[in-house]
Amino acid sequence: MPFPVELYGRAAPAAHRRAGRAPSVFAALFAALVISAPAQAQATSDPALSSPRAAVNAAFDAMSRKQWKRVAELADSAFLSQWRAQQLVYADADKIERDNKKKHQKQYGLPKCVQKYFESQESHYSDTFLKGFAGAKSIAQLETLSPEQLFASWLAGGDAVKTNERSTTRTILGEVPENDYVTHVIYRMSPTPPGTSDDGIERITVRRYNGEWHVVPNDDIRLAGRSYSWQSGK
Repeated sequence: MPFPVELYGRAAPAAHRRAGRAPSVFAALFAALVISAPAQAQATSDPALSSPRAAVNAAFDAMSRKQWKRVAELADSAFLSQWRAQQLVYADADKIERDNKKKHQKQYGLPKCVQKYFESQESHYSDTFLKGFAGAKSIAQLETLSPEQLFASWLAGGDAVKTNERSTTRTILGEVPENDYVTHVIYRMSPTPPGTSDDGIERITVRRYNGEWHVVPNDDIRLAGRSYSWQSGK
């Protein structure tokens, strides 16, 4: 039986409209995925970087386990870059000073035997400086390390010079937000290590960028391994 012309004429536009709507639906879905992509990309994959308290607790835990690379990973990148530049300046300044003294040895005004003693001590300075960094053989080698690698090497180097292995417990007391990107975490160290406040209260700053919180190492972290304060008891 022939298909009625009037029905064919009505059916065709409807089918055409349905076919035309399909690309529009797919386009809308694609746009929704694109819009949501940045939000997903900003979400941190490391739970330790999800909040100031989580970042500080993770740093303390890594210290207690001597996971120095992990401590460096949790540190603020701006701090690491500045700290690296500072260390290399110290190394270069010492080299220049020792070279100048070698050129003007007679200006010491000291007996030759005394001059030789001081010169021998000066020649060992770079070795002493390098001992602060685990695995470092030369200043040139240090210069090849990234800020994160250099800081981890410094923390690991403290293991060889620590003077006391007494355990220190760190308890977070609270947080003081400065703005959306900076928070100060207050904690108590027990027992109170030498060189800290009488009550053992310390502060560490945590900064947020790209949706992640990173600690700005204070003396408690920077001097890890160089006193008993490096050990963290949970």
